[in-house]
Amino acid sequence: MKTYAMANKSQLAQEFMETGKLSSLPIIDMHTHMGPFYGTHLPEAELETMLQTMDRENIAWIISAPHSALFDPIGGNSEILEAMKRYPDRIYGYYVVNPHYDHDWERDLEAYDGVSGYVGFKFLPDYHKYPLDGEKYRKFYEFANDRGLLLLSHTWGHSPYNPPQMVEKLAKTYKNITFLLGHSAPGECDYAIEIARVLPNVYLELCDTHRLSGMVKKMVERASSEKVLFGTDFPWYDPHYCLGSILFSGIGDSDMRNIIHHNAMRLLPDKAKSTRGRKNSGA
Repeated sequence: MKTYAMANKSQLAQEFMETGKLSSLPIIDMHTHMGPFYGTHLPEAELETMLQTMDRENIAWIISAPHSALFDPIGGNSEILEAMKRYPDRIYGYYVVNPHYDHDWERDLEAYDGVSGYVGFKFLPDYHKYPLDGEKYRKFYEFANDRGLLLLSHTWGHSPYNPPQMVEKLAKTYKNITFLLGHSAPGECDYAIEIARVLPNVYLELCDTHRLSGMVKKMVERASSEKVLFGTDFPWYDPHYCLGSILFSGIGDSDMRNIIHHNAMRLLPDKAKSTRGRKNSGA
């Protein structure tokens, strides 16, 4: 294994194979969840266990949308608010929008700017069976556009609810929003890559798509490494699984550093202050 890493000519891959982690480059995970999920067992779903994994694998901070926020209209975003309060500089959050439950929206938007840790919004159109360009989302697009926020949406190819074509249309309309294509639209990844290449406010995100052979290298070659973000769906995937698909993708170390660390720092400089203060920041 050590011989392979050296033949790959990647210092980062060699470091990982020799030590079992990337100590020189803190990882930033842009797509995570937390908490239990119905119908399955996720052994690392609890926040404290996730933090242990983050420490073990040198993950500086994550951005999360808890499962409870995705599907529980009563609990709403309370879990991420508590997590951000308990672990500032380690846990940041997306405000999750469920278009079928709008009773708290006005209150929450009024309070949004006063919440330390939010970076933007998370939409899940395929699961909520509501189109990404639906009217109920309009106030969130306008809010995010006014503030220059991130918007992470689940995307999937050939979906009636969140295909990459909808993102393309919205990104051209709301040019001050940074659109993150959650999963990068499997089934229409080539289309997703093209709009990320052309539109400055559209980014590819590796969650789940990293498992497709050759996909990381294709994204980098066509859209550049500056348009690809590290995301894992943690705790569904161990972050090291996604990391391996980058380290052994055949791209250069400078491209890897962009994906694993630098792009997130550039998009969220205020949230990255804690990372700059950590030993071996990889800058």
